[in-house]
Order: sequence, then structure tokens, then C-alpha cells
Amino acid sequence: MLNKESHIITWKQFREGNKDALLSLYNEHYVGLMNYGSKVIFNREIVKDSITQVLLRLWDHRSALPDVDNVRSYLLTTLRRELLSEIKKENKRHTKYTEAGQNMPAEEKSYEDLIIQLQHNNELKQKLHSALLSLTNREKELLQLKFFEDLDYEEIAERCQISKRTVYNIIYRAIKTLKTILISAPRVSGIPEKILLGYILFILIQF
Repeated sequence: MLNKESHIITWKQFREGNKDALLSLYNEHYVGLMNYGSKVIFNREIVKDSITQVLLRLWDHRSALPDVDNVRSYLLTTLRRELLSEIKKENKRHTKYTEAGQNMPAEEKSYEDLIIQLQHNNELKQKLHSALLSLTNREKELLQLKFFEDLDYEEIAERCQISKRTVYNIIYRAIKTLKTILISAPRVSGIPEKILLGYILFILIQF
């Protein structure tokens, strides 16, 4: 509780234009933001740049920022939007090359390129959306808490008032269902399982 209150105080000082508070926000939340961002995009350089951009943009608009009860959650949400924007930019670049009848630069496919490849697999998207609809509300709730609020199993158990083991089992079962759909779908052979899981998270963000 003390840590949460400390973050709220830092956020208030940040909104008031305290430059030390900007540095404090960076130091207090960098690791959590980095860990979370790396689940969305498996490119640490993009994540690092995005974290910096998010904090600087918030600083520029600090006077218009709202009061928040959960600073970490607010920053995670803001970073998520920034990373989604990066993926969309990459998607547009891919589309531009395709429409122009050009080949993409000859280099090893990046995480973003593989995500775009998966996005253009319509059969896969349909199967995955059906799988998401088949998940229980509890499964979707726990996936959201785990991957988008970056809570650990113990924190989720406390919030949902269930055992830590139950949390683990529910999340494991939900991810296994989604991964099975992806791995069995056409034209995804050769794509690392890590990338497939990243795509699941990408879809969940928008679901």
C-alpha cells in the first residue's frame, strides 16, 4: 500500500512539473514497463524507445493528465497503445511494398514482419477469434490481469480471491487452447512458438 501511495505522490508531482518526479517515474517503472513491452513486441530496442517516448509525451502534456489510482496500470496502458502504433506502422510499410509490387528488404524477418504475416492469415484469425470467444469470462479476465496489468500469480489470486494454483491452472489452460489453435493452423510452420504466443497477446490486446 505504501508503495502505491508513493507512486500516486510521484504522479502528482510529475503533473505539477517536478523534473525529479519524471526521473522517479522512469526509475520506478522502467523494469515493469520493459518486461511488459517485451511480451507485446520481442524487440527490446523498440520497447526502450517507446518507453522514453511515452514518458516524454506525458511530460509534454502533464497539465492535462488525470488523477490516477494505479500509476503502473496507467503507464502500461499508455505503452501498449504506443507499441500497437509501432506494429501498425510496420503493417502499413509492408502493405506499401506489396501494393508497389516490390519485395521487402532482403533481411531476416523481424518480429513485426512475422506478426504481419500472421495478421494476413485470414483462416488463422477466424480460428483464433473463435477460440477467444470459447474462453470463459474467468479465463479472459485472468489473461488480461496477467499480460496487460502485469500482475504476478500471487497478486491475481489475491484480487480474484482464489488460490495461486487455481490462477496458474486457469491461465495455463487458456494459453494451451489458444496455442493449439495457432500451431494447427495453416501456413504458420517455421514460425517460432515464442512469436505465436506474441501474436496471441497482440490479438488479446484488441479483443
